[in-house]
Amino acid sequence: MGETQRKAQSELDRVVGPSRQVALSDKALYGLPYTEAIILETLRLSSIAPLGVPHRMIADTIFHGYFLPKDVTVIAGLYTIHHDSKIWGKDVNEFRPERFLNEDKTRVIQHEALMPFCVGRRACLGEGLARDTLFQFIASILQTFNIEPDPDCPVRSVETVKGFNVEPKPFTFVLSFRNS
Repeated sequence: MGETQRKAQSELDRVVGPSRQVALSDKALYGLPYTEAIILETLRLSSIAPLGVPHRMIADTIFHGYFLPKDVTVIAGLYTIHHDSKIWGKDVNEFRPERFLNEDKTRVIQHEALMPFCVGRRACLGEGLARDTLFQFIASILQTFNIEPDPDCPVRSVETVKGFNVEPKPFTFVLSFRNS
């Protein structure tokens, strides 16, 4: 997280500065692409809901070579899609926000395979609120604190508990004020 954290903090320092809190308008006015890319990569890797909501096929369909007959129910395996090395590359399990940035790292690239809130008519109604809340929370934390692994409890990787929802196993970390 060290280099990723420093890049985001540098972006926040440059755009917002230390004298005021991050606002949602900062995202709209300035983009803050690296901070946004961190959020997208977090949503991809965490895949809190491992499965999408059921959809019924309204017509016979061929999808990527598979025949799906009318009236069959399909459920997207979101966790599988978000962790597919054919889509995301060999480093699929690494936290790499740059995969959501254009070549010169000035704009966020939306990836059609990222579906943390599902898609279509049954997509989560709270997606906009969730994205805004994540932006405000993550940007504010990064603006104010340094996040470091707890030296007494090193985390080799973030392991998850899989079930109806995916959640991380407990781990500890140290927050320290950036200006101290």
